[in-house]
Amino acid sequence: MVVRSVSQEKPKPPLSGIVYGEVAYWMALVGVIISIVGMGMYFTSETNYVNSKCLLSSLWAGKDAHTIWEECAENVPHGHWYLEKLNTGDGVAMLGIALSCLAAVIGVWLSFLTMLKEKERVLFVAMSFIVAAILTASALGIISLKH
Repeated sequence: MVVRSVSQEKPKPPLSGIVYGEVAYWMALVGVIISIVGMGMYFTSETNYVNSKCLLSSLWAGKDAHTIWEECAENVPHGHWYLEKLNTGDGVAMLGIALSCLAAVIGVWLSFLTMLKEKERVLFVAMSFIVAAILTASALGIISLKH
């Protein structure tokens, strides 16, 4: 039997950390499952937005993403193209990827709100708001990296 003194007890994580972790974990997991289902549909169906045979041969040839889209798809998509293509495997797979990416955005906003409710230190609340705003702007395409 192990006896712990008061000084050996593990500290409890803050509620905001638990909220973020749970939301991000479960949303990302659901997104991965949807993506796997979509990839199964993609490789077993002939009616996809992107030609699967062309895609695989182009990837093995080392072609860049823009060239692959031009050669293997109807056109180069922009924005949330997959929402109109949920009847195709690649549309479903992309929906899963988008949901997994959105997990961090929703998780950090809920963490921020939890910090406000729990009356955390002002610096922590401010930093979480800044991170949430940056992630939201990135997800909306307001902030982007272009090369």
